[in-house]
Amino acid sequence: MDGPRSTPLLDVHRRLGAKLTEFSGWDMPLSYKGRGVIVEHNAVRNEVGVFDVSHLGKLRVTGLDAAAALQFGVTCNVVGLEVGRARYGLVLAEDGGCIDDVFVYRIGDAEWLVVPNAANVHAVADQIAGAGVEVVDEWDRWAILAIQGPRSFETFDAVFPGSGALDLKLHAWTEMDVGGRPGIVARTGYTGERGFELYAPSEVAVEAFEMLLEAGCVPVGLGARDTLRLEMGYALYGHELTRDIDPLEAGLDWAIAWDTEFRGKVALEKIRAEGPARRSIGLVCLDRGVPRQGYAVFAGSERVGELTSGNHSPTLGTGIALALVGADAGEIHEAALTIDARGRRIPADIVAPPFVKKR
Repeated sequence: MDGPRSTPLLDVHRRLGAKLTEFSGWDMPLSYKGRGVIVEHNAVRNEVGVFDVSHLGKLRVTGLDAAAALQFGVTCNVVGLEVGRARYGLVLAEDGGCIDDVFVYRIGDAEWLVVPNAANVHAVADQIAGAGVEVVDEWDRWAILAIQGPRSFETFDAVFPGSGALDLKLHAWTEMDVGGRPGIVARTGYTGERGFELYAPSEVAVEAFEMLLEAGCVPVGLGARDTLRLEMGYALYGHELTRDIDPLEAGLDWAIAWDTEFRGKVALEKIRAEGPARRSIGLVCLDRGVPRQGYAVFAGSERVGELTSGNHSPTLGTGIALALVGADAGEIHEAALTIDARGRRIPADIVAPPFVKKR
């Protein structure tokens, strides 16, 4: 396929004046005309916003050996997952490096929906596929709309009354009617705010999106999605997670079911026994300047690591960052930490994410 791919909502984004950017091979809205990243960010923190995240993968996994294959391919407990529940997990290489992070939904006794990042759909499918397993990419079947913010519950119920969404516990899902067609709604998200992710059939995605806008949802682009997730300290693939960064370095040991067998477990057990070479920390800037991925972190005159993510926090009004530092860097909490922003040193304090209190 030539050029970027598009979600079913591309024409709507253009009509709303979205600034489009190519992201993982897709044309996606970065922000919308007349608002911008900060306004959209604050709408999610204080009211309610809606994101088009239809670029995410949607892998339907079925077959007699699907349970075993999926369990070996993902670090979370897949077999123990109940129908109607979802769980976050990691897909690893044999050496413990991260191929992707995913959400796994238990659809039936021998049926799962795996949601990987857009750029890693084929890589994840390859880690699961095998004899007795069918992995189908259903990217064109669903649009995914994330409705997030303090007013998400009342807004969703006004648009889709009686859907059952309000009764869902965190990381649970249920089937619902969307424009006369069967859809799925889940209590999941990537912002730290309460809300839902609606899997709307592509044929009715525009209708669902416009109904949510009419009910008061502010359209939100990828720019604010990144600042929102960073304020919560959430890992982003390609930043906190890569083939060269293992889950223990990233602080994601909670996403590993050590009592299950998964690809990369032997390597991770060795890393756990010896101790990871690096560790992830959070940094808050004490002076003006926007920290960015790749900037070096210094403790006094010693370079101790580099940023994996960084941006201006609209909520805190200052720069925040996630960084990987050497496990042998000593007591850097007691040192004068600075971030080298293209030759200018920004003083920073270490904090334990989330940077903003989770609601």
